[in-house]
Amino acid sequence: MPKKKIQVIKKIYDFLEGSRAKNVLVYGGAGSGKSYTVAQFLLIDRLLRYRNKRLLVTRKTNPSLRQSAMRLMKELLQEYLIPYEDLKSEQLIRLPNGSEILFRGIDDPEKIKSQEFNYIWMEEATEFTERDYQQLRLRLRRATAGQRNQLYMTFNPVPSWIKTYFFDERKEEDVDILHTTYLDNPFLDSEYISILEELQEQDRVYYQIYTLGEFAELKHLIYTHYELVDEVPVSFDEIIYGLDFGYNNPTACLKIGIKDQYVWVIDEIYQSHLTNADLIELLKDFVEPRHAFIYCDSAEPQRIEELRRAGFNARPSEKDVKLGIDFVKRQRLSILRKCVNTIKEIKSYKWKEDAQGEILEVPVKFMDHAMDALRYAVFTHLKRGKARVKGGRHDLKGWW
Repeated sequence: MPKKKIQVIKKIYDFLEGSRAKNVLVYGGAGSGKSYTVAQFLLIDRLLRYRNKRLLVTRKTNPSLRQSAMRLMKELLQEYLIPYEDLKSEQLIRLPNGSEILFRGIDDPEKIKSQEFNYIWMEEATEFTERDYQQLRLRLRRATAGQRNQLYMTFNPVPSWIKTYFFDERKEEDVDILHTTYLDNPFLDSEYISILEELQEQDRVYYQIYTLGEFAELKHLIYTHYELVDEVPVSFDEIIYGLDFGYNNPTACLKIGIKDQYVWVIDEIYQSHLTNADLIELLKDFVEPRHAFIYCDSAEPQRIEELRRAGFNARPSEKDVKLGIDFVKRQRLSILRKCVNTIKEIKSYKWKEDAQGEILEVPVKFMDHAMDALRYAVFTHLKRGKARVKGGRHDLKGWW
């Protein structure tokens, strides 16, 4: 057990402790602490309390998993002073009592096909398909003594198969469901609370989903012309980057390929609490070629200058939001499926609606960091008609 006293969100933790259902769903608005609390519970009350248990933590893709749930689990282990063995090549953590945590994206199902687990946690469960869920259920069969094997899901109430399957048609009877909002989280900082509460003035649908934690249909989406792809061309005419700075909010950096006037989003950084020094270290491996244009939020000239001094070709972007959106909408856009944060944002990026349901030609300023990065790069670079990067086409083989 942890050597350090822990703080928990009581409503969520008590629900998890009391649930004996096969499927345990914790959903609701942003900032409710659902993912953090599920991670705490699985670590403390399932893997450390009982010996020789096995947990699968999964998201739709491996890169997004490493940036979110895997990082969270390791931070909790370090915060609670729990010794562990980190088998990085296997994406496996082994605890002193024989319990294990395996991290796998469902984008590589072959790697979990022959494995069995006591517990499975589907983080950002709306990223998955119903077929993914059914495949994961088959892995929930590891022998257990006195404890039931369980599958946990955490998600925001955006439209997906989950609402149809569990809420509307109720295809599963063996399920416990908890609704949460930011009001359940006593540890949430005041700045983020203000952002969530201000959504009531910005957009009634976003307020319903992300503040109240209720299901709502997303209408008046800004981008509908994109396609999701599993593969991209081996080479591009040029590579550019869009960068939206953040700290409490995520920093979003998109790697974008241009080929024959097509735009491809091929990779992403999407992470909170990055200092500029942290970001520079990530960009050293992410930006290739090093002289590629990085179009940044022009409201951050000091951070742009730091990137330039670190050797990156960072430049301020065009800031006209409406013109930029109109320009991006005219492009042929494809997004690699591993860019799950970009996909999550673009699926909900919408025009504001006032209290009467009138549409305003202004995007909702919430969960739009990748969308800003996309606009910075595509609008600024292609609008200016930049010459092709010296050296010709960039071979991308092996980048994903």
